[in-house]
Amino acid sequence: MQTEFSKGGTDLTAYIMTKNEEHCIARCVRALSWCPKIVVADTGSSDGTKEIAKSLGCEVIDVPFDGFGTTRNRILERITSDWIVCFDADEVCTPELAKEVQEKLKNPSASAYLANRLTYLLGKPVLHSGWNPDFRHAVLFKKSDYRYTDRRVHEGFITQGKVEKLKSSFLHYSFPTVKTLMSKEMQYADLGADAMLMKNKKIGMFRGLGHAAWAFCRHFFLRRGFLDGWRGFLIGISAFHTTFYRYVIAMEKLSEKSEK
Repeated sequence: MQTEFSKGGTDLTAYIMTKNEEHCIARCVRALSWCPKIVVADTGSSDGTKEIAKSLGCEVIDVPFDGFGTTRNRILERITSDWIVCFDADEVCTPELAKEVQEKLKNPSASAYLANRLTYLLGKPVLHSGWNPDFRHAVLFKKSDYRYTDRRVHEGFITQGKVEKLKSSFLHYSFPTVKTLMSKEMQYADLGADAMLMKNKKIGMFRGLGHAAWAFCRHFFLRRGFLDGWRGFLIGISAFHTTFYRYVIAMEKLSEKSEK
């Protein structure tokens, strides 16, 4: 996948972690066509994700999933480039951000660059609710100075160098329907339950209910979710569900373990 940018000599690879993303992988890959190389790291797709990625010129590798942080670090071990660009399959690098990244690479002043992720919920951007601004892990980083934390969900990052924020944003289309939001709730609740059990955290029905109520209040009131209208209310309810079911699932797994 050669571009004018790749001829400049920058050792750069973009990676996308996937699982059953045939509905959006092409959009993500095309938005990264300015990168010299794109690696699709698949964690067990049963649909046409890998075939679509290969047809678009991507290198496809298989990586077992063991929580988001650990899996991402395994992906980094498979990439040899000095600099890495990272986006998820349901994210789109805007032309403005692509241009800014390319300019930074001409004379890097940091080891990791963050960009705001603008999330769309049911077709419209979320401007409050704790979702915006959203500077998560880096979209561009120097491999030798960067790694992800080992958290199973909502992983962070550790870097030995300077971190800078870019001016441009990228787009996140993770929740086109209510069903996709509900599916993500259960995925995060299950991973969160495993993390709680690993850390021997206190669990209980009333404790879970209290934390869930606080999660709703935090998103809807403190983070001004009410300014996002009914979408903000939906985000608050989703935070309640994810938190409460994290405790319930942890209780269930602990009970199953004690019965064995």
